[in-house]
Amino acid sequence: MQEIIQFFRSDSGYDRILHAMFDSFYKHGRAFGAIRLTRPSAEEESAISEFFKRDYYNQALIRIGLADFERQIMRNFSVDESEISLGAILSEYVGKKFEKSTGSDSQKPNTFASAILFEIIPKYENTPTETWLREITTQTRRAYRAYSEKYLSEPEAALNLIRETAEALNNIKTDGTLIPIAEFSEKFTGATDSFDFSGTHGILFLKALANRFDVPVPSYLEGRIELHLRAGLLSCAAVSSVTVRGLFAETDGQSDIVCDYYNNLNIAHVLTLENISKFTAVSAHGSKVFVVEDVQIFAKLCEILSEVKCTIICCAVGFSAAFVRLLKLVCGSNLSFFYAGNMDYKSLEIADKLYVEFGKNFIPWRYTHEDYAKIILPESTYLPDEKKNLAMHNDTLASLLSHMKKIGKTASSMPLVSLYAEDIRNSVQ
Repeated sequence: MQEIIQFFRSDSGYDRILHAMFDSFYKHGRAFGAIRLTRPSAEEESAISEFFKRDYYNQALIRIGLADFERQIMRNFSVDESEISLGAILSEYVGKKFEKSTGSDSQKPNTFASAILFEIIPKYENTPTETWLREITTQTRRAYRAYSEKYLSEPEAALNLIRETAEALNNIKTDGTLIPIAEFSEKFTGATDSFDFSGTHGILFLKALANRFDVPVPSYLEGRIELHLRAGLLSCAAVSSVTVRGLFAETDGQSDIVCDYYNNLNIAHVLTLENISKFTAVSAHGSKVFVVEDVQIFAKLCEILSEVKCTIICCAVGFSAAFVRLLKLVCGSNLSFFYAGNMDYKSLEIADKLYVEFGKNFIPWRYTHEDYAKIILPESTYLPDEKKNLAMHNDTLASLLSHMKKIGKTASSMPLVSLYAEDIRNSVQ
């Protein structure tokens, strides 16, 4: 260590470089990112060129990665990372320790990132929440800029937002149990609306959940409802909906009682996530569930099969949280579902997403080459080139997609409605 420190101190060309690296290391807690050396002096150009054994002369800006700098130290001094780290070298060179000091204010964390790093992260080490907190320290100028700016004027208020959100994230349930967002919010913040999408912690909590489940932060309402649902939280449950016909549902306290309102065979019902959250199990006519994507196909099937006892579900408003929750109940009741959608890229993506989510409980319904040939029309739309690299996880869907690419056309499955009706009638009789 002393040999390395003496080497750097013997050349003033390293001073600005190492101080800048100390600040970066202090901010991130590791050898992360790079420093930017603007208008380097002749001494600095000479020092860094000698150190890396390459030409850094006559440059207006020199960018040096901390990890690269650390590796070069190991090479130049023939030491191992397990013996000496860049953090230890920088701390010794600058004469400051990285851990939070209890001394003067000048030694306390002076940036939003360093405050999170030393005041909050230690409590959540080795938990899923730690990953999100470290994400904040690396994105304070982009995704978390608003909170970083709040820290400048209200440091404790900004950190409390992070603390409360971190504690909430560390206590979400993914075992299928559901809790209203107001009740969850009050438990961790004292207010019932903090984690609402427009609440004080709303957007921050969405970013935390997106990191936890490794998905993009949803910008639309249905996506946000679904993200909360994955965490066992009910938000805007009266908004998300799905349309059903012929569904039997069991509820708490009525495990042997069929909910009559949802079993009128001649009427399709719109169920909200709020309705479905009260169901403990579902059952279907003939233990068969048929799911269609197209609302017009659903309406036509209800008309054709008005006297037939059958269970049909329609994701009329798309891949909604209510739709997903209902299918989880279907699969949880040891039922599989037959799924039929249009034959275009968007619809195949939805179908494949359902297969990935529900596996063997997902049964492709009339996705054969022969079915495709029946619905191709001269005016059918050509497949867009931007989706030419689309791939499927399900073998049946993959085979159809490959065939569709050869033909080069997309088509609505509406011409198959009579065959869908025949399939349902034959399967439930």
